[in-house]
Amino acid sequence: MMKIKLFKENLAQVNSYLLIKKKKAILIDPGFNGEAIIKYLKENEVVIDYVILTHGHFDHIKDLELLAKEGSFELFVTKEDKFLLFHDEHNYAKAFGSSFKLPNNITIKEVANNDSLKLLEETFKIYSTPGHTKGSICISYQRTLFTGDTLFYNSVGRTDLYSGNQSELFKSIDLLKTKFGNDTLIYPGHGESGKMKIVKDINPFL
Repeated sequence: MMKIKLFKENLAQVNSYLLIKKKKAILIDPGFNGEAIIKYLKENEVVIDYVILTHGHFDHIKDLELLAKEGSFELFVTKEDKFLLFHDEHNYAKAFGSSFKLPNNITIKEVANNDSLKLLEETFKIYSTPGHTKGSICISYQRTLFTGDTLFYNSVGRTDLYSGNQSELFKSIDLLKTKFGNDTLIYPGHGESGKMKIVKDINPFL
């Protein structure tokens, strides 16, 4: 089992998850947490080998630029949301009064529904969950599920942004509700985490 370290103290209140094993790590959604992540990496002599994006919005990708200055890594993203990495208007960097440029030393690899990623000798399963964006995914690892902005502890992601679709989101929520058991620990892109059983009890969308 990998150690999971949460980073969340940032302007956009985005959750970033660092999964650590033997001084190597996988990062899910860098967001605005780059400085805190780099500090932790240096203090603990950990290196990021892989980054997985649940989707391509600026608040989840911003500090890819900062992290890439510390070293290269492979970046996993869906084909649909890969597009967002190159369009500030659609990834909403402009809405934050900023811009985003993908560093040259990052290798992009596309992921799709039902893909299994073997990373650091651990297996991660990709589930396509469109709705918040067309290319949104959830990432399953053992009894944990990283849900990005698809499913929150007590709500679901908004669908009024570029490539969002409410009916698709509800289908994705139904998938998660039926696919994953009550003991699954939900790690969302914003807000607190919790077991699926509790999420089903308090989340009005489930």
